[in-house]
Amino acid sequence: MHRQRACALSRFIIKARFLIEMKLYQEYLNYLSDLIFPGICPVCEKAPYQDGLSYMCLECEDLLAWITKNGCKYCGIPMSGFDFNGLVCAGCREDPPRFKRGKCLFLLDQNGKKIIHEIKYHGVKDVLKDLPRWLNRNDSFREFLHDSILIPVPLHRKRLRKRGFNQSVWIANAFKKDLGDRVQVIDALTRTRNTETQTEFDRFERKKNVKNAFALKHKKGLNKQNKLILIDDVYTTGATLDECAKALMQEGFQNVNVATLGHG
Repeated sequence: MHRQRACALSRFIIKARFLIEMKLYQEYLNYLSDLIFPGICPVCEKAPYQDGLSYMCLECEDLLAWITKNGCKYCGIPMSGFDFNGLVCAGCREDPPRFKRGKCLFLLDQNGKKIIHEIKYHGVKDVLKDLPRWLNRNDSFREFLHDSILIPVPLHRKRLRKRGFNQSVWIANAFKKDLGDRVQVIDALTRTRNTETQTEFDRFERKKNVKNAFALKHKKGLNKQNKLILIDDVYTTGATLDECAKALMQEGFQNVNVATLGHG
């Protein structure tokens, strides 16, 4: 019996080593491929500079509508060119969200939309290789994430099965890769209803569509003193993020914040 177990363990170790070596080999091949045959920048549709690390060319990156100043404390949108720290925009005054604060990296102009579409609809995770440079453009964004628990906005299991990935998980893990031990990623929420896509809905319809659509999946790794930050790809009206915040706050978590890549 002991010999059979030892043989099984030995086979498992050999298989695990093989899989690790294959993964490293594939990553090496991908790196060489990027160097020899650089990808196409999703914004200008030309080849980016050939360092094997970047996805978007630097020229297009400079053209993104970066949010570099403090804006609305809830949604992060800049207001009239001034550095409003802690003030609230007209939209959030009219319909105040439950969460405490929010940050976004760039506005969703034509170029920003292309970046989000590459991630969300084309499943191109490599776009997020550029995230450290994006964070370098806004020091307050990186500081905002420090010492927090990042909670990705969940997809319903049916949509996740169809799409094959959750872009919010990708984004949260990319933040974690940049910030290291300063943050944790915990998949703490679940989507209880397979809601319709929000794309064509106005503010009122969005709120109605996602009402009570989220719940806390587990509390493992969480306590009431944690700074929680909900992670999503874009902030449009904030309806989805606000419902996620409600699900957490109903369980006693009060320090709930949000962070997204795009706003618009």
